[in-house]
Amino acid sequence: MGHGHDHEHEHEHGASCAHGHGHGAGGRHRQAITAAFFITAAFMLVEAAGGLLTGSMALLSDSMHMLTDAAALGMSFFASRLAGLKPDSSRTFGYRRAEVVAALANAMLLWILSGYMLREVYARFHSPVPVLSGPMIWVAAAGLLANLACAWILHAHSGDNINIRGAFLHVLSDLAGSVAAIIAGVIIHFTGFYLADTIVSLLIIGLILFSSARLLAEAFHILMEGSPRGLSLKALEKDLRAIDGVSDVHELHAWSLSSGFNALSAHLVVKDPAKQQAALKTATCGVAASFGIRHSVFQVESEPVENSSCDICA
Repeated sequence: MGHGHDHEHEHEHGASCAHGHGHGAGGRHRQAITAAFFITAAFMLVEAAGGLLTGSMALLSDSMHMLTDAAALGMSFFASRLAGLKPDSSRTFGYRRAEVVAALANAMLLWILSGYMLREVYARFHSPVPVLSGPMIWVAAAGLLANLACAWILHAHSGDNINIRGAFLHVLSDLAGSVAAIIAGVIIHFTGFYLADTIVSLLIIGLILFSSARLLAEAFHILMEGSPRGLSLKALEKDLRAIDGVSDVHELHAWSLSSGFNALSAHLVVKDPAKQQAALKTATCGVAASFGIRHSVFQVESEPVENSSCDICA
C-alpha cells in the first residue's frame, strides 16, 4: 500500500509541524538587488569616464566589470520575479530554478569578460600607456565606496540564495579591483611605473575567475540534482529508520530546487498498518525540523516492494 505526502500541503493547513518560510523574502531580495543595481550602474559610468580620461586600463577593466555587475543584478532581479510565480500545470514546482540559471549565466558572463580583458592586458604589456595617477586614485576611491555600499546591501541576503550570492560575488571581486586600482594609482604617482596599471588589471582578472568558479560549480551541482549543500543523507536516513514502526528506508533522494529550497522523496516500510499514518507525519515533521526540507514526499509500504522505482524497470 502506498501513501504519497506533500510537506507543503501541511503548511497550508497549519499542521503541528508547519513553520513559516517568510513570504516576504522574495520582496526583500528584489529590493536589495534594485538598490545595488542603481548604485552599480551609476558608478560604472563614472569609472568608464575616468578610465577614458586618465588612460587607466585598471579603471576601464573595473568599469567593464561593473557593467557585468549591473547586467548580473538585472538578471538576478528578473530571475527573482520569475521564482516568485506560482506553479502551474506545466511547471509544477514553479520557476524557482530560474534563480540557479541566472547564477550560472552570471558566472559564464564573468568568464567571457575575463577573456576580453586578457586580450587588452596583453596589448598593454607590450605598449604601456601613460596614466593620470591623481584622477585615477579619486575615481577608484569613489568606485570602492560604491562597491562597499552594494556589498553591505547584498550581504544580508547572500547566505540563503544562490541568485543573490552570485550578485554578491560580482560586487566583492569588483571591490577588490577598486582597491587594486587605488594601489596602482599610488605606485604610478610616486614612481611613474605605468606598467603597475596593467599588472593590476591582470590581478582583477584573477579575482573575477576565482569568484566565479565556485558559483559555477554550485549552480552546476544544483542543476545536476546533487544533494543539498550541508545535508547528510546518512544522518537523515538514520533518523527515518529510528521512527516507531519503520523497519526499512529505500529510494531515498534529496535535491535542491534552488538555494534554500530543498526537496526529498523516500519509501518507508511500515509493516503495522496502525502505525503508518503516525510514521508518515513523524517523518514529514522530522525532516523539516531537523534538516530544513521544504518539500517532502514519502511512500509508505507494508512490506518491501522489489523494483518499486520505475527508473530500474525495463
